[in-house]
Amino acid sequence: MTSYELRITNYELRVTNYELRITSYELRITNYELRVTNIKQILLTVNY
Repeated sequence: MTSYELRITNYELRVTNYELRITSYELRITNYELRVTNIKQILLTVNY
């Protein structure tokens, strides 16, 4: 029973790490979108 519970805990930790990776990936996408928005703003100011 103990070894089985430990395996479940390890699996949950892996899932948590995966979720953290997804979260960091979403943060990277958000940063990228912010950069694109900044570039668009710069292009708009240059056009004017």
